[in-house]
Formats: sequence, structure tokens, C-alpha cells
Amino acid sequence: MTKRILVISWYFPPINSSEGLVTYKLLNNSKYNYDVYTQNTNNSWTYKKSEDIKINSNIERVYSPAKSLGEFKVEAVKYFEKNKNKYDIVMTRSMPEVDHEIGLEIKNIKPNIIWIASFGDPIAHNPFTIKSINVKNPYSLKNRYEHHMGLKEMLSPKRFLKSLLFDNNIKRNKKLFLDKNIDFQESVINLCDYVIYNSPNQKDYMLSTYINKEELDKKSIILPHSYDEKLYHKFNNKNEKKVFTYIGHLDTIRTPILLFEALKELQEEFPEISNLVEFNFYGNLSAADKLYLVDNYMLDLVHVKKSVTYLESLDIMSKSDWLIHVDANISDIVPSNIFFAAKLADYLGASKKIMGITMLDGISADILRENGALVMSHSKDEIKNYLYLIIFENYEVKMSSEARKKYSATKVAQDFDEIIKKI
Repeated sequence: MTKRILVISWYFPPINSSEGLVTYKLLNNSKYNYDVYTQNTNNSWTYKKSEDIKINSNIERVYSPAKSLGEFKVEAVKYFEKNKNKYDIVMTRSMPEVDHEIGLEIKNIKPNIIWIASFGDPIAHNPFTIKSINVKNPYSLKNRYEHHMGLKEMLSPKRFLKSLLFDNNIKRNKKLFLDKNIDFQESVINLCDYVIYNSPNQKDYMLSTYINKEELDKKSIILPHSYDEKLYHKFNNKNEKKVFTYIGHLDTIRTPILLFEALKELQEEFPEISNLVEFNFYGNLSAADKLYLVDNYMLDLVHVKKSVTYLESLDIMSKSDWLIHVDANISDIVPSNIFFAAKLADYLGASKKIMGITMLDGISADILRENGALVMSHSKDEIKNYLYLIIFENYEVKMSSEARKKYSATKVAQDFDEIIKKI
């Protein structure tokens, strides 16, 4: 008889983050039984805490008393030491990476346990992280000095030298941070028994620097993000305007600014556009992007909405005409996009038309194309042209009901169950 499987996941419903929901949809549709060691207090980087998601009887949640990642690690290891004879398999979910730190401790305590490490994103050589730390900070002392020099306003040479020293320390700390991530990811991938990647693109990228790539490839599992049809409601409403919706996290790197610039030009050419369409953004939007909307008098066309719960987000998708997907442009770091956003799978589940702004080579573009969605590059003119066609010429796409089936939570969980059965 198969024992219960232990899952270490900092995020799990009712704390509804992207990673927690990916884990939930997988386990909730599996035929195996799971104990999920998680927490119920910290809801940062989430859809907000919500008890409205149904947990099936095959899942038992074990709540840690911890309120910080460090405490969570200590408490999780204590829990395993007390209950190590209950489990032959443990799965750790990242992000955050502390879950894999716990996996390393568990493997040390019980070397013969089967450890499955799941990576939502790379920890080492993460292109988004690399781009983030290379972004020039306009508020740094050095940059303020350069700005003042341009205005013939001098800072003291002593203060300037201090700023250079400060910047050099930051660069050194960044290198230490990146080196630490490389060592940590190598430890996890080498010591675990299986690794879950959400796409072949992610797997190939993460293993590209390893000498023993062929050996590590044998322990690789590809499980795409999924949607759960049981969580959606059907709506027969017809919107007075065409409704375009984005739901998720945006920032200064993963930004819709090109879309906003395209809309600004269309608004100038066609002042009546706000009577025909509306663009709704739910979730985080950078201060710079919000300011752009205000400065260009676009708030009657683009609406910045408050955050919603996960189930509310699915209803909003189902009531929309078009769903907007936005990826970061990381072409200066890597030649193709390796990031499969979990939200894209939820979009597929809503059975609505999708327009994606992404790198033309990569996992998002592949998924969008195979499902019949609209794929646009990070080009303001291209985005503007397609928006014109959609708004004024009734341009349509035909989404494939067949292609999306492989991202169904039922199908993905069945594939996972077959892997567990072999294990």
C-alpha cells in the first residue's frame, strides 16, 4: 500500500500564490494521498488569503507555526524528524527556494527517501534576476551625480568617490548572490531523485551548464502548468464594449508599456476609442506605468483595478472578450523565453481569445501558437496594428479547443500519477 506523500510548499491554499495554486491543481486531481506542510499566515506575493477553494479528501494540510522563511525551515525539519517513518516520497516546491533547502535537510536525515524537486523558475542563472540586478537605478548616488554634472551642479569629489565605492560593493554582493544560487541549485539537482520542470525550454536552459547533462536528463520530469475546468463558471453575458483583461503581476521589467504607447497613439488618432473598448488590469502595475496612464489622460480607456481572489480572477477571465498575456523582454539576456507563466494556463481554461506580447522564440510563443492565439513581439507598431484590426476591423483568432486539453489539470495529474506509480 502506497504511503502518503509529503509535500513541502510555503504557498498552498488558502494562501493562493501562483506556485501554491499550481501545486494545488496537481495534487487535487491526483489519485494519491498527500500531506502538505505549509503555512497559513504570510500572504505576500499572492492573490490574498481565501478559503473559497475546495480541497479534496486526498490532501491533508499541516500548518507550520512559522511566520518567516527561516522559522519555516526549522519547523519543517522538526516535523519530518518526528514523522520520517510515515513517508517514502517527499516533493518540494519552489518558489520560494527555502522549500528545496528543506529537501536537502530531509535527504540528509533519510537518504533513501525519494525526493522530487519542482522548479517553478530557475534559481541559478535566472534571466529575469540577471536583468533585474543589471537595471540602472536612477536613484543611485552615482547616477544623481552624473545628472547634476549635466546641469553644471557639482557634488564634492569625496562624496562622488564614496558613491563609486558603494556601487562597487553592490556589484560584488550581486556576484556573491549569483554564485550562491549556482551552488545551491547544483546541490538540489544533483542530490534529488527527480526534477520537475514546467517546460522542455526550462529544462534545457537549466541543464545547459552541467557537465553531466545526460545523466541529469534521466531524472527530469516535464509537467506543464494547468487549468482546472471545475473552477470556472460559464457566463452568457455580451459586453457593450470589447473587454481586454490582464490579470497578474507586472513590474518595470515585465511591463505593458508598449501596449500603453500603442493605445496612446490610437487614442490620439481615434478619440472615440474609449467608447468601443476598455482595458482592465488586475494585480500589480509599476508606479511608472501608472504614471504614464495619468500623464497621457488614458484612465477612461485603461482601468487599473484592485486585486481579486483567484476564483474571482477566473470569473473575470470568463467574462472578457480578449485576455492579455505579457512577458518580459529578456532578449538581451537569452535568445528565447524560458518562462511559462501559470496564468497562461488559466487563460487557456477560460476558452477566450488570447493576445500575447512576448519574445517570438520561446515557450509562451509556442503555447500561444499551438492554441491559435495572437502572438506579437515587443514592438509598439506591431501591437498598434493588431489593436487597430481587432477594434476597428473585427479581427478574430480561433482558439483550439483540442490543443488546450494537454494543459488540463486532470491530464497533467494523470501523467504525474503514472510517474509516481513507476517510482
